[in-house]
Amino acid sequence: MKRRIVVAGIGVAMVLAGCAAPVERSKGEETPQDGGWAATPRIAAVVRQGASLVIRGDAPPGARVVLRGDQEVAFAVGTDGSGRFELHVGATPTPMLLTPEVQIGQFPAPGPEHLLLAGTGAVDGTSLAALLIEGGASRRLTPGPALDSVDGDGQGLVAAGRAQPGVRVSVSAGGGAAVEAITNADGRWTAVLPASGDRQVGIAVGEALFIYPGSASGASLNQIERSGEGWRLTRVLSPSARQTSWFPDAKRQLSLTTN
Repeated sequence: MKRRIVVAGIGVAMVLAGCAAPVERSKGEETPQDGGWAATPRIAAVVRQGASLVIRGDAPPGARVVLRGDQEVAFAVGTDGSGRFELHVGATPTPMLLTPEVQIGQFPAPGPEHLLLAGTGAVDGTSLAALLIEGGASRRLTPGPALDSVDGDGQGLVAAGRAQPGVRVSVSAGGGAAVEAITNADGRWTAVLPASGDRQVGIAVGEALFIYPGSASGASLNQIERSGEGWRLTRVLSPSARQTSWFPDAKRQLSLTTN
């Protein structure tokens, strides 16, 4: 069965964006080109508008951006003269993993990141949009708690989160030694948790405690599922490599002082 492409034109996409602010680039930043090849799409934000989502980002001007998944539906939109796009996606009934790609002419160029959408119709803090990066920390795009995400490769864990820019964040796993991370200008931080393995473990961020459920196995591999108080996906990247990404719910965390 052929895929069904849902296409949103530039004019339609701009109407759906309403009065929300456009995607901002750093001063002097241009859409990158690599050796004459078109740069792949960059997703900057996912925002809710009513019961729907608007995905914002940039790619080469005049390109066609496609978010393609394993489902029978892909979503597509064209960029404007500045290379910006805004793509409308309705609340998805099931979690989806989408690969952004850019098409200029007949040649698609998939990007290195994957967009995870889960619980998009929920209003209880379980709604999630995040970028998954193979071998790196995930980047959460929707609101989260003190801990945005945990990524594991079977050996160790990388935690990531957000706070005020320029502050120190204390992170530890399993009651071990704390690691200090400093937030960047965007308020984001990452921390490698030493000797943590990839198992169920409590992760403390300041005074908040999160129970990371560990990696999936068996039939749960490559499945986006609820695990513990959050969403989990364990992807098989190669015969010898797996990566687990876990995202705790936005409004669910325990206090270290709770009995």
